[in-house]
Amino acid sequence: MVQRVIGNRVYAVNLHTVPVEDLTKKGAKNVKVQYLIDERHGSDHFALRLYKVEKGGHTPLDQHEYEHQVYVLSGRGFLRETEQNRSVPRELGEGDAIFVPSNSVHQFKNEHDEPFVFLCVKGNPKLYHTELASNTSGTPSEDSSRDYC
Repeated sequence: MVQRVIGNRVYAVNLHTVPVEDLTKKGAKNVKVQYLIDERHGSDHFALRLYKVEKGGHTPLDQHEYEHQVYVLSGRGFLRETEQNRSVPRELGEGDAIFVPSNSVHQFKNEHDEPFVFLCVKGNPKLYHTELASNTSGTPSEDSSRDYC
């Protein structure tokens, strides 16, 4: 387990030293994630994760208060979003940057042979919940670093 970084210290990590985990949230299929930077490292406002969606895989169809930004590193995939109560797929590829506003219904899917790899920066859920924002213990709220894109 990573110790929480306290104070005004810079935290640096190499992707190759961070464990690759299965995304275990209900509705996810064939998705790996690496939790690069979050509250445990002193980042109280944002979290940075790397996702790898294999062929036929997808993140959960999700909706949450926190906004996030996605940058596609490699591969191709789809962003499924809901507009006027209907599902609209948007094709994504290397170099695309996406902003997902608060409470937008969304899902990332891969129907191609090569992995769909992207970085995701999300706002810390405690910024959106006053009861969590008042937690000054320095301990991340349960599962806050494990929220998903």
